[in-house]
Amino acid sequence: MKKVFVLIALIIPGITGCKKFLSTTPQDFLQPGNYYQTADQAMLALNSGYELLLNSNWWGGTFNTRALMCGDDVYMTISPYPADFTSNYTDPLLTSTWNVVYTAIERMNVLLANLNNGKYDQQKKDIIKGEALFLRAYCYFFLVDQWGPVPLRIEPTSGPKDKNLACSPIADVYAQIIKDMTEADSLVPPATTSGYGGNGYPAKTTVEAMLARVYLTMAGHPLMDASKYRDAEAWGMKVINSGLHSLDPSYSQMFIDLIQGNPDKRSILWAVDAQYIPGYYTYSNEGALDGIAYGPVDSGYGYGYVRCARLYYKTFSLEDQRRDWTICPWRYGTNGAHVNWTSTQLYDRFPGKFRLNYSPFPRLVDKTPVNFPLMRYADVLLMVAEAENAVNGPTQLAYSLINKVRERGWGKMLPGATNPQEADLTPGLDQQQFQDSLEDERWREFGLEGLRKHDLIRWGELGAALQRMQQDVTDQNQPNPGSFYVGNVSRFFKNYQPRDTLFPIPAQELQSNSLATQNAGW
Repeated sequence: MKKVFVLIALIIPGITGCKKFLSTTPQDFLQPGNYYQTADQAMLALNSGYELLLNSNWWGGTFNTRALMCGDDVYMTISPYPADFTSNYTDPLLTSTWNVVYTAIERMNVLLANLNNGKYDQQKKDIIKGEALFLRAYCYFFLVDQWGPVPLRIEPTSGPKDKNLACSPIADVYAQIIKDMTEADSLVPPATTSGYGGNGYPAKTTVEAMLARVYLTMAGHPLMDASKYRDAEAWGMKVINSGLHSLDPSYSQMFIDLIQGNPDKRSILWAVDAQYIPGYYTYSNEGALDGIAYGPVDSGYGYGYVRCARLYYKTFSLEDQRRDWTICPWRYGTNGAHVNWTSTQLYDRFPGKFRLNYSPFPRLVDKTPVNFPLMRYADVLLMVAEAENAVNGPTQLAYSLINKVRERGWGKMLPGATNPQEADLTPGLDQQQFQDSLEDERWREFGLEGLRKHDLIRWGELGAALQRMQQDVTDQNQPNPGSFYVGNVSRFFKNYQPRDTLFPIPAQELQSNSLATQNAGW
């Protein structure tokens, strides 16, 4: 009989009593049939899955920085890591991430299989079920997006014999994702409920926004099912029509709120909740690995492993206030002074989105309270605009949605701002021109948030984007960035192969699961 390894030590007083997922040393082993008797026990089991989002091998910092930043917005200055396409199926980082995500799935499978054992209010059971279904579906969306065909486990494993399971086709994995998320949408509370949305549990509009992303992904590579554009638009419009969400007028303040652990759920539909509590693993590495290099901790310790690309910098208009927040225009000098980069130092600059000098005290090495965003309202607007354009062309609706994002980016929603229309997209574009503009808008809006590689792959443009980076860094008509930067950027193009749209199935999985098969090219 499968034993449940109880990790959570904090007892939740009620269904919405707390959104913090704290863990301590394991206390006991319990059989599933003897657990899940109360709402508190079921909530602890639910939290044991959600806490894994913050694991350092997932959204706690390491995986995002070293594996998902493989697009054309940034590049790594250390090697070897997945970010320069030098990984293989023995890569310990990829293996650890795979294991963490499947651990979350297993915990939700056990919870779902035993949820009816409880003798408490049915409404609470339904909410817990909805949150568990959503997390399981989100885990599979993450896996299929990064690895493609994967073992689809929707029942608890009871022993080694259950490890042998063939990788399901991508379409089958997506079918399960849609099934789970659609049911979850009918069960979880709205964002008006305390503790749901923002850095709490996913709310109803969180689920709907993620369904829009799932369907939009299915419409692109590798499935190329154009019928899914209509589904993506329909789910995104549910979020818009709810009236519960809006853009934060200040792009930079939205990220300062995330850095300080207080995201506004109107603009942040879902974020990984990090905080520093002595003795608990509730912190992140976000902002340290991919932030501004700085040795002392008084302004936030940063390694400076990630730099921004000149090509990315140049996609911003001078009036676009997102540029100098996303790409920090200064570095730390003596005694923490801010020293501005010169106009030609466009490969030197550090990411600036998660600036630890805004983080609350205490400030520690490798421990940050940054809440990493997994779904923003701006994404909903741009997803609906993309889907609408794909189905009906660049309609008034598509233009209005992209222009909202552009106007906020240019500071036109701030008090005292005038002439918001000067930020608007050029009218009269054809369908392909609008799509090209939308792709650039997503680049500017979501750079450094782990979405660029995902977008480039679904558009079928990852290889071409990396080639443009190579051409830019060696362009003789532009200032020479120096051998250090040329060498680091060149690694992207040199090592990339078409197989790199998916990660390799880890060797550990192939050894323990005799029915699993490796991805093509690996």
